[in-house]
Amino acid sequence: MKQLADFCQLFALILVIYLFVYFILAGVAYWVFYVLKKETMQARKIQLRVPDKKIIRHEIKWSLITMTMLSFIGAIVISCVLKGYTKMYYSVAAYGWLYFFGSMIFCIFLNDAYFYWVHRFMHLKAVFPKVHRIHHLSHTPTPWSIFSFSGVEAFILYAIFPVFIFFIPLHPVALSVIVLFNMVNNVSGHLGYEIVPGKLHRHWLFKYSNTVTHHEFHHAKVKCNYGLYFNIWDRLMKTNHPDNEKKFMQIQKRILSQKDSAGTAPEHEVARHILMGKPSNLDKGYLNN
Repeated sequence: MKQLADFCQLFALILVIYLFVYFILAGVAYWVFYVLKKETMQARKIQLRVPDKKIIRHEIKWSLITMTMLSFIGAIVISCVLKGYTKMYYSVAAYGWLYFFGSMIFCIFLNDAYFYWVHRFMHLKAVFPKVHRIHHLSHTPTPWSIFSFSGVEAFILYAIFPVFIFFIPLHPVALSVIVLFNMVNNVSGHLGYEIVPGKLHRHWLFKYSNTVTHHEFHHAKVKCNYGLYFNIWDRLMKTNHPDNEKKFMQIQKRILSQKDSAGTAPEHEVARHILMGKPSNLDKGYLNN
């Protein structure tokens, strides 16, 4: 009975942490961009469509379900960690600082590759309706959608994290950074507003990182832009939407235009230039074999 009580406490603790981070990250991002700075951020808005309350409730509901499921899995994994069944280590000196930082970079790039291929798998005709459609009901995603998945999709997407813990020596801080990086990236990718500066995107060090526009196109057009953090696999497999860069530069020009006019342009004049088109038919949101 004590073991069960300890497990329940661990599960509850992980869930509370998930909820806290989710509502802080997603809540603050939504409040700033969709409420507090809505008018001044209009030039950064990628799509003209505005998510309604129904879809936001949908995103929060499925995110809560996903976080509950991930907390249960997390409690099992951490129980294994506490019993010494994993590769987790606690002293940086055991592997050194170079390995400490290298392990984080390696896992981030490995997760990026893993996500790309399972994401494409979930867009197959036979898989999409059963696994991935719930997430794509957010045609115009908001930060609340970062965990809006079906149970099967959530399991597939996050299965790689236990693999990290069981097979790769990781320091708890390194693992925490990897998880937090993933959550922050998901919030920004589902923001609906382009926050990546044009100069940064063109810099040689960051030009292979995905913009917000990149993932927004995926939600709007469906059969393109499958990458997570980086634009490496979409480039290699030629799955980038052809208008990614064009749309990104349009937004940058709107931002500069808004700054030049000191924000005096009427909101509808700015919004008039936001051209994304209608969302694709979700029943056809799959890759042809």
